[in-house]
Amino acid sequence: MKTVCNFTKMMFVAVITMVTFTGCLKDEDGYIASTLRNSDWQGVITEYYHDRWGVSGSEYSTVMGFESKDAYYTSGRGYELDYKTSSPKENYAFCTFKWFIVDGDITIIYDDDKWNPTYIIDYQMKGNNFYGYIYNGTGRRVHFDLEKTTFTDWEYYRGRGTHYLTSGYRAAKLKNKDGVSVANGIFADILKNKE
Repeated sequence: MKTVCNFTKMMFVAVITMVTFTGCLKDEDGYIASTLRNSDWQGVITEYYHDRWGVSGSEYSTVMGFESKDAYYTSGRGYELDYKTSSPKENYAFCTFKWFIVDGDITIIYDDDKWNPTYIIDYQMKGNNFYGYIYNGTGRRVHFDLEKTTFTDWEYYRGRGTHYLTSGYRAAKLKNKDGVSVANGIFADILKNKE
């Protein structure tokens, strides 16, 4: 009888621990989503520019914006702009993506790219800083270092994506009704060469 009682206590403790741990993960996902949501993050994603675009050098930057329909969602849509820092309106790539968080891991699925999915699982969020590593299926850890900001030019790039879709000097792709990818300058040349 004592063995059964001890086993029952152990099972009870195990179930309570599992329920508590699961609750913590959901709370963590909510915290991460609330930190990302309705914010813009700007900085550098080191090897990414070479891996995704085939460009080298330290003159490229990225800004990412995360949105969701509701304050309690741990998923949503986002925008990414990769650009040459000396000429951001002449040399850029703008695209949309889906994002979601499960057990603290952030997954990004680009609407226009075969570089999917992309995982952010080894990272830190401290104050206005978001940094760590991205895993894109190539077996490499891609370092990123972003800072929270307010990016005011989203409409310029979104407008380029719809207004210039048929223009000869821009490369644009539409994956679905939600997804837009538009590029200009060196990024447009790269996209045209991939087609």
